[in-house]
Amino acid sequence: MRLIHQIATVFRAIARSGRVDADLAEEMRFHLEREIQANIARGMSPDAARRAARLTFGSVDAVQETSRDERPGAAMREWVRDVRFGARLLRKSPAFGLTGVALVALGIGAATAIFSVVYGVMLQPLPFREPNRLVTIWLERHSARNYPAAADAIALRDLRDVFDDVSLFANVNLNLVGDCAPGGCEPQRLEGARVAPNLFSLLGVSAALGRTFTADEDQAGREHVVVLGDALWRAQFDAGPTIVGRQIRLNGSLYTVVGVMGPDFRYPSSDHQAWVPLVIRPAELTRTETENYKVVARLAPGATLPEARQAATSLAKRLAATYGVNVGAGMIVDSMLDDATREVRPFLTLLLAAVSFLLAIACLNLSSLFGARASARRGELAVRLALGATRPRVIAQAIAEAVPILALGAVLGVAVAQWAVRLFVMGVPAGVPRIENVAVSGPVLVVSLGLLVLTGLAASAAPAVQAWSSDFATMTKDGGRGSTAGRGRSIARRVVVGAQIAFAIPLLVGATMLIRSAINLTHVDPGFRPARITTLKFEVSRNEHPSDRDVADYYARLVDAVHAIPGVASVGLVNRIPLSGGQTNPVHIDHPTARPDELTNVDSRTVSPDYFETMGIALVAGRGFTEHDDADAPLVAIVDERLAREMWPGESAIGRRFREPPWAGRRWFSIVGVVRHVRAVGLDVDPLPQVYWSYRQWTQDRMVLAVRSATEAVVPVRPVIEAIRSVDAEQSVYDVQTMRRIVDESVASRRLVMRLMIGFSALALVLAAVGIYGVVAYGVTQRIREFGVRVALGATASEITRLAAWQGTSSALAGAAVGLVFAVGAAGAMRNLVFGVAPRDAISIVCATVLLLLVAFVASYIPAKQAGAVDPGITLRAE
Repeated sequence: MRLIHQIATVFRAIARSGRVDADLAEEMRFHLEREIQANIARGMSPDAARRAARLTFGSVDAVQETSRDERPGAAMREWVRDVRFGARLLRKSPAFGLTGVALVALGIGAATAIFSVVYGVMLQPLPFREPNRLVTIWLERHSARNYPAAADAIALRDLRDVFDDVSLFANVNLNLVGDCAPGGCEPQRLEGARVAPNLFSLLGVSAALGRTFTADEDQAGREHVVVLGDALWRAQFDAGPTIVGRQIRLNGSLYTVVGVMGPDFRYPSSDHQAWVPLVIRPAELTRTETENYKVVARLAPGATLPEARQAATSLAKRLAATYGVNVGAGMIVDSMLDDATREVRPFLTLLLAAVSFLLAIACLNLSSLFGARASARRGELAVRLALGATRPRVIAQAIAEAVPILALGAVLGVAVAQWAVRLFVMGVPAGVPRIENVAVSGPVLVVSLGLLVLTGLAASAAPAVQAWSSDFATMTKDGGRGSTAGRGRSIARRVVVGAQIAFAIPLLVGATMLIRSAINLTHVDPGFRPARITTLKFEVSRNEHPSDRDVADYYARLVDAVHAIPGVASVGLVNRIPLSGGQTNPVHIDHPTARPDELTNVDSRTVSPDYFETMGIALVAGRGFTEHDDADAPLVAIVDERLAREMWPGESAIGRRFREPPWAGRRWFSIVGVVRHVRAVGLDVDPLPQVYWSYRQWTQDRMVLAVRSATEAVVPVRPVIEAIRSVDAEQSVYDVQTMRRIVDESVASRRLVMRLMIGFSALALVLAAVGIYGVVAYGVTQRIREFGVRVALGATASEITRLAAWQGTSSALAGAAVGLVFAVGAAGAMRNLVFGVAPRDAISIVCATVLLLLVAFVASYIPAKQAGAVDPGITLRAE
């Protein structure tokens, strides 16, 4: 009860201070009247009685003031009063207030928006049980990451000391046909995954409706069960609770729905809609088939990531010593979160560094702004100190006066950040992981609040120093002009300007390097002609076409049907379209220096005979594939000019041989043709030479149909789909795109980062220019008398202008010298983020520095020009 009473007292003293003052005044008046009446009763006249009573009680105002000081929450009331005073100052100087609010909003908004992206993608924990114990395991060959084999995953399960459980999965396309709504529906392609039954327990998740897979459902004959994603269940089955136990048709077979996952389950990615059991064939455990699955594991209790890496490395060495297919293969163990964000981490780190520089520039500008106001009020501060105010009290007031600007700027900044984040999510290219987590969340706001506190300290630093160094005696000496403190303030402002330049140069250099990188990418020859090509992806059902020959015949009928469409010039098939990622396979190439069983990684593609013509890939030597290159004919292959040049320099590759990967049977293939090298992974990535197989000798289930138009316009999609359905009514197609769009999307991430960097750099440039302008303009007002005297003594206008402009230009030069050090370091760190640009590109560094100095000169010259126009007569009379 006592504590509650104390809390109530403090609350009343703070929140109802006016009421407490009124009660105290009323009580004082009551006792004063009683004393007056008592004095009258003692025989005094009314006036004498009142005077004597007042002398007894003392000053009522002084008593009230003393009461306020001793009342609980006095410091808080003073702080609130100072904040209100700051708000009144804001109304009196709207230009100052708007500038300050804009600076805070800019810095906090940009930092909050970028940190929202960084937190959502890189830092937010995975939505699984104990996510820090989840790891991903890769095979490593020649510094490239490959998928492990099923046998590798089984071997990893034996490492009980470091792995609690190991699971594996592979992506799969599922054709959902009919029975999905009354009256049926068109074939729909689902992004699915074949998963080991223990995957869900390993992740620590369970079904929201029904169940996940049982341990025996990875056995042949029991695998026709499926778990649906929440979005698919709602969109396709109206979120019906009776979905569990219902049979749906996938890839031509009936599957029983056993469960529905919750809306938060998005694994392996947010695009996955259904999961079916993974059935491992006995042949996959004999190491005749390799590198097919993604492998994840949960660390054993107490095991660390370094221990798991060491154990996996030792296992890889033992496997390499035992099995020929594992020779040269190591193992990489990464945390699941790091592995999921590995590709985007460098770009996001770059953006985080850039926005940190931008925030620093905004803070410096804000500090300079508040410093200028404090300098203008230094007389007021000196008078307060002379009247008895303590320096800590004056400093506290200076800090409190910044609160209204900080609060308004923070609110506006968070609003801007929310808008920017929504814009970013809508414009981000496909493939960025965990983008669904990006939002202005609670943890992000906590960080933003911390940044706001730092910004407030930066803004209050100059006024606090000003308050601490204020001195009434100095102020009375010639208005404080020419004092040591005045020169110190001038130097401090020039240092602040130099610091802004130093922070701005790395941003400009980074943006310039990214621009040059983007220009270089436009000059890259992809090795094919993307114009007038439309692509459609599809996956054949092995239930409908069991054998490779059946699949190849089906593909031939599809190609013939589409080719018959009016306006179609040519049609080709490939299992992976260029610029959509690599398909690495280790082959043994027969060349003079090859060691027995030496494997070389190549990028491989399965294609139809007209693929090269459709894509515009030039044939350099030999011939292309024909329909006669089937399973009954000699095995043949086509290589690109890069492989031919590297393996048989100065000789013809035609007639040479190589063996297919061990998991495919190690058969010998003869080279019948050489084609131009194609950018398979991306315009900026070109890791491997290429090998092409005939689709009748190396059949793939998942293919891309490329259709080249005979006219300038691309072929309409609907007739193509109808032609496909005329061959198989249940065939679904997906991801319809033109090759132009695929080329554009291959550099979309780089383009987005470049645009953001350009935006940050432009803002930094503007802020730096404003800072320089402010310092020079303030310097001109402080030295206007000096300039008047100089003109009176014979100085010309150009000399005065040059003298005034040097104040800003010299600060910019000094800042540029320091900034170049930062810029060189930043440019070196960007070596993996640019294409065709040297790590410390001199052109980018010079161009960015010259641009910044040019802007600094203009920002200095404009106010300096006003100094050159000073009239000495007017100036001296004013003094």
